[in-house]
Amino acid sequence: MAMRFLPLTDYLQVARASTTHVRNETGVIGEIAVNMPAFEFDDDGRALGLRIEGASANLLRHSANFTNAIWEKDAGVTVLAGAGTAPDGSANATRINFAAGTGGIYQRVDNLASGATHAFAVWMRAVSGTANITLGGVNGASQHGVTLGERWQRVGFAEVASTTSRYPKISTAISGAAASVLVWNAQLEAAPVASSDMISNGIPAARTGDDVRLDLSDGWFMPGAGTLFFDLALPAAWNGIWRVMQLYSTSLNNDHLDLAYDSAADQLRISLRKGGQQLITQSLYGALVPGQRNLVALAFDDDDIAVATHNGVLKSPAGFALPRNFQTLGIGSYAGTASQLNGYVRAVSYWPGRLGDDRLVALCASGAV
Repeated sequence: MAMRFLPLTDYLQVARASTTHVRNETGVIGEIAVNMPAFEFDDDGRALGLRIEGASANLLRHSANFTNAIWEKDAGVTVLAGAGTAPDGSANATRINFAAGTGGIYQRVDNLASGATHAFAVWMRAVSGTANITLGGVNGASQHGVTLGERWQRVGFAEVASTTSRYPKISTAISGAAASVLVWNAQLEAAPVASSDMISNGIPAARTGDDVRLDLSDGWFMPGAGTLFFDLALPAAWNGIWRVMQLYSTSLNNDHLDLAYDSAADQLRISLRKGGQQLITQSLYGALVPGQRNLVALAFDDDDIAVATHNGVLKSPAGFALPRNFQTLGIGSYAGTASQLNGYVRAVSYWPGRLGDDRLVALCASGAV
């Protein structure tokens, strides 16, 4: 008899100590309460999945109030508050008019980590027709051109900060042409890619990380063998090591099976610990693709661990006894405090047994799509 799979996405338990902002199926960005799952949608109303992000901060102050004096303006630049409907559905979009030339609007940010990558993002649209806008200012006088239409876009760039104080800027430096745009919520954070909106009102805004887990103690989980399948939408860039999942008993310092991705080495890694002793720490040489959908399967038995991606099946050495006391499945972070996925979990499924390699290959055949 074939083993039936159990879809788990709707049963995941989410903990997050702060509110966060998500985009719903109608395209409107709204705030959701602490400990509520962040299911998000794209520009066309298609489900992206459950968003799992790490802690971050918007280093800009008055991020959505462009009339505040902290936003300095060059000559020929005028700013009008309450000039249109913003992405959050309010009437709080700000209109910025740029005269012909290279003038712009900018905010000084101090205490940056010099030499670290920072991501700048802002919601923008042309008032009518199209507009050519320049974004820049993290790495000195950097310039990034964007062309806007009459639909809201979140545009931005990522750069290494060349010093501890910088001036993220919106201007017409490249085109030199006059332009009128609507803007909402600019964001600067110490990360390789911008995360979800954090709206500041005088001081930097902060968001805590998402802790996503599943209780395995209800009798549905087979201790000695199983297969977990993850349908992930990954960020466009990442830094360091981030987690796909962990199975663990009382803590990650005791019995655990961990699957992570090392972005510096561009490799998947597995770690197996039993009785407080490390049994396996192994790189699997299976690359994932940033900015795309990736399918990953983890299959395990008493002396066998296999990981499947679009590249094929990667295996650990045999000859160990797998722990049988796993109590928790953690997804997309390391104990809810670090190494967050910073992307989306589209689906999680479980089979109560180790699927064969051919089935693993079939599950992940579409790979990064």
